[in-house]
Amino acid sequence: MKKVILKFLVYFLIFFGGNVIINILFTSNFDLLTAFSTAFGVSFGIAIFGHCTHKRGKEA
Repeated sequence: MKKVILKFLVYFLIFFGGNVIINILFTSNFDLLTAFSTAFGVSFGIAIFGHCTHKRGKEA
């Protein structure tokens, strides 16, 4: 379970940083809530999906 949390944190930091940079470059406003929610949703989905597929791979 620790690996899932670490993967989530790594994905979150990457996507949050990318969203903030893109938000600054292409929009006139600096909206952290949008960057946070997008990064959280995407990184949570990737981490859970990876955990479930890895878990199923061990069972087969």
